[in-house]
Amino acid sequence: MYELSKDQVDFILEDVRRNGIKTEELQLSLLDHICCVIENEMSPDKNFDDYYRSVLPRFFKKELKEIQEETDLLLTFKHYYAMKKVMLRSGMFSAITFVLGAILKIMHLPGANVVLLFSIFIISFIFLPIYFLVKTKEVKVVKDKFLFGFGVLFGILFCISTLFKMLHWPGATILWLTSLVVLFFLFLPVFFFSGIRNPETKLNTMLSSIMVLIAGGMVFTMTSLYGTKFKEEAIEIANSHLGKVKTFTMTMNSDIKEIDTIGSQSSILKSNAKSAISKIDAVKKGLFTHLSNGKNLTEVKLLKEYYNNIQSMNNYFFKDYTSTPENDQPKEVLVNLKKELKNFKSFIDQTYSPSKSEILNLNDQIRTFDGRKVKTDWEHIYFSATPFETIVRNLNQLEIDIRLIEASCL
Repeated sequence: MYELSKDQVDFILEDVRRNGIKTEELQLSLLDHICCVIENEMSPDKNFDDYYRSVLPRFFKKELKEIQEETDLLLTFKHYYAMKKVMLRSGMFSAITFVLGAILKIMHLPGANVVLLFSIFIISFIFLPIYFLVKTKEVKVVKDKFLFGFGVLFGILFCISTLFKMLHWPGATILWLTSLVVLFFLFLPVFFFSGIRNPETKLNTMLSSIMVLIAGGMVFTMTSLYGTKFKEEAIEIANSHLGKVKTFTMTMNSDIKEIDTIGSQSSILKSNAKSAISKIDAVKKGLFTHLSNGKNLTEVKLLKEYYNNIQSMNNYFFKDYTSTPENDQPKEVLVNLKKELKNFKSFIDQTYSPSKSEILNLNDQIRTFDGRKVKTDWEHIYFSATPFETIVRNLNQLEIDIRLIEASCL
């Protein structure tokens, strides 16, 4: 057994300090381990300096100061390894569930939206935040921390905006564009200029930036700004109409004519209401037949089979594209429906009271696009650039409105 001298022990301690070990307790601990290894394994005929240099690499992978860095992480971030495990497991779990949800959605199987919502929630609020915390503890350079922050922010916004778009929630377009702005104007510039200054990472930074720019550009190319905006507006208009219906039902008996007047017109009222509802049913039947190419399909099966192309088929049923798309006009089926509804509304206004038919709004609206006031017709608001399910909902709502008006007049 070899016995180290005091000078040799002092040499080892000083060398440990020079290699980046700053904590005194860690210095003494490493000194004790190194001395024990040398004294137990080194034979008296061997050179101390050479043998010490051969023993030292056992304690690190690249540099001895790795031990100091690991110790600092443990001291300042006691749950570091636990959080790394949570990060890895949550990332793996969310990736698997996201793929599963995507498969369910493509095959139109039940539970797709729930699985996707769950996976995106885990990615956005568990995996990415923990990833940011872990990485910011590992890196020491401030600009690298900012880079990770921008990357995580983009990831969260991108995941949430994707979820909003898949589920057709309001605000999807704003979130989507915000995530792209963060990618192009925050993350990409910071990533590019921080990496290109270092000769070792210059080439990889340029190639990675080009790939990110191409991928982001392809995603942006698939973004339909006006189409999505029209869809969201159609859904919001349909939702806002429910509030008007509720108010109407609460006040439907506030303006009642004389019983004799109502009695004399009740048969005409019922006939007009029946005619209007028949016209709406005919439109729905025609729409289903058009989308199913004449096949006898149920509504649910129809939605599953034609979901991918159903938007354009809606438009071709309701609009005439024989002229230019910019000057498209509603087809006869929609013109006749509006005419029938106007006749019913006019009869109610003249025979009873305009307050009775106020929920049946057939007027055009003024909306703002790119700072310009644009007149939008009733047909476009309820039946153009509108999801199929919202069109059916609007048609059903028209029937409910007519029945409510009829009930308020009897």
